[in-house]
Amino acid sequence: MKNKLIKAISNKLFYILLISFFINGSILKAESEGKIEDILINEYNMSILSVDQNDQSLSIITAVKILNKSESPFVPNFSDVAKTGMNFIRFSLPEGFYDLYVETDLPSGNLIEMPNGFALTSDIPSGGFNLIFSYYVNYNSSKFNFPLHFPHGAESFKIIIPEESGIIKGEKLYFDKNIEISSKRFNEYTGIEYSNGEYLNLEMENIPSSFLKKISTSLNFQIINLIVIIIMVNIIILFFGIKYFKNIRKKNA
Repeated sequence: MKNKLIKAISNKLFYILLISFFINGSILKAESEGKIEDILINEYNMSILSVDQNDQSLSIITAVKILNKSESPFVPNFSDVAKTGMNFIRFSLPEGFYDLYVETDLPSGNLIEMPNGFALTSDIPSGGFNLIFSYYVNYNSSKFNFPLHFPHGAESFKIIIPEESGIIKGEKLYFDKNIEISSKRFNEYTGIEYSNGEYLNLEMENIPSSFLKKISTSLNFQIINLIVIIIMVNIIILFFGIKYFKNIRKKNA
């Protein structure tokens, strides 16, 4: 009887220790994972490589330096957004972007593309990492609006555009200097200290466009058809008018 009692107590102690191990283990695991607040964007460098006046498109590449200031890795959570919020790293892109390409030295993961940006499923270990992404976007007329969002803030922001390709405006953004890259001149604009969730509200104005493109965008198809019809009618009238006067001359002769 005594042995059974000792065995029962030992079993209970075993289960208590086992439960305690899993509870403490989960607590330790939770404490060992970094938080989204530990992720910082040290540098956000955006370059408008080219302006295609015929297609009215911009070629853009962005280089970002990411820092996990915690000693523990950050593990994104996509399963319970309602409770935890957007507990994953993400980046803002202009509406209508296309041909997105992303390269990073973060551990392997997937890319989740959204209408106004993308998110990464990669874990982010402690320390600094690099991310480069490029894409194309179309602009209307001579202006391009991009409500650039910094979900994780940004300690510094830079954007360069080819010289004589327009001017840049944005929150806490100012013209810095002219630079030269591979014999091509660019204008550089700089901003600092953007807090989490802040918007830059980037605007690019006075973008050059071709003369034919200006005409085609300013006129709709109905007006163009009307102009073509009027020109054709005038040509027909002129043709028969010339023929009529020629016949009169022949008769008089």
